[in-house]
Order: sequence, then structure tokens, then C-alpha cells
Amino acid sequence: MRVLLELSKILQAAARRRAVLAPLLSLLFTSPVFAAQQPAEAYDTVVIVDFPSPSSSGFWPVLKSELERSETPKLLTASALWITRDEFQKGMESKHGYEILLHGDCRMAASGASRNPPRGPLGWVLMVNGQIQPFVHVDCDRVRQMLHRELRDKTIAERRRILARAVSRIVVHEMTHIVTQSPLHGASGLEKARVSSSDLLAYKTD
Repeated sequence: MRVLLELSKILQAAARRRAVLAPLLSLLFTSPVFAAQQPAEAYDTVVIVDFPSPSSSGFWPVLKSELERSETPKLLTASALWITRDEFQKGMESKHGYEILLHGDCRMAASGASRNPPRGPLGWVLMVNGQIQPFVHVDCDRVRQMLHRELRDKTIAERRRILARAVSRIVVHEMTHIVTQSPLHGASGLEKARVSSSDLLAYKTD
């Protein structure tokens, strides 16, 4: 889990796309024009979760529950709304907007997972022109690799719960970078630069 300061060409292109999308999302969240067209409830914060494919939708209820129970709401506000991209509607008003982009296979349809340690970060955010962008990236494939022992011989429901808890803890880590606008890491708990499977699955965190 890290803040990517020096980006490859691919990441630079993604950062530029996200940098362009950021003000657009802000406009969607705050524009009174949409509110006039379609009245909707206003929230202080809206967090959009973007799945890599529609087939991952079965993972959403479990992940949403873990996100709402995690430390993330404390970083944001009690009025945060957690929705998928498909659930986003014109007219939703919010002061703050964030997006969680999941990569890889989040379906948990297969019980197997590589025993090799993951290559690359489990989660990351991008810094563009000194600003940490409001987009959290999490790689489900790498998380599954890290948790291969915990996922082994489990039912689909159990694997979803384990993966959801780990992803929610990674989101806490990356959201802290965004909210504080700091790339620094802590000495303990979820704010360490490198976390263990125990850190990601513990019922209580530091």
C-alpha cells in the first residue's frame, strides 16, 4: 500500500484521466442544476465503489457492510453514502466525493489462490501536482494472493467476508492519505507501510 509519486506512463495517463474526472465528480456532487431537475437527498460525502465487472456484484453487500463498520466513516462523516457506480444518480448532492476502484477478480468464485507473495501494492492512491487525488485503488488479485492460507478450504460466503474485511482495511489506509493529504506512514496499525494478513483481518485495529 503506497502513494505513487513517480508514475509510469500508464499510471500517468490514468492520473490525468482521474485529475480531469475529479472536478467533474465535484460538479456532479454539488451542482444545484441537477437538484432542481430531480430532487434527491443531500449527503455530506458520497463514496462510489467501481467494480471491475458486473459479475462482482455479489461481493458488494458484504463489502458495503465491512466499509460501514471500518474506521473509514470516522475519517469522513456519519452521513457518508456508500454506493456502486450503477447506483449513482443525477441529483445526488454532496460536499465531498471519493471513488474506490477495485481491480482484478473480486468474485471469489474460485477457492484457489496463488501461494506466491503479491507483486506490487495491495492498494494505492495517486499524487498529481502535489495533491493526493480522491481515488483509492485496490487490487483484489493481490489481496487474494496475500490471504491464500485464510481463504483455503472456505465456502464462497466465507471467502467473500474475508476478502471484504481486508479490502475495507486497505481502503482505511488509503483514505487516510487522501483525507490528511499526507504520503507518510505510521509505525503501527493500519497506517504502516507494509501490513500483514493479521492486520487486515483483525477484529480490532490499532
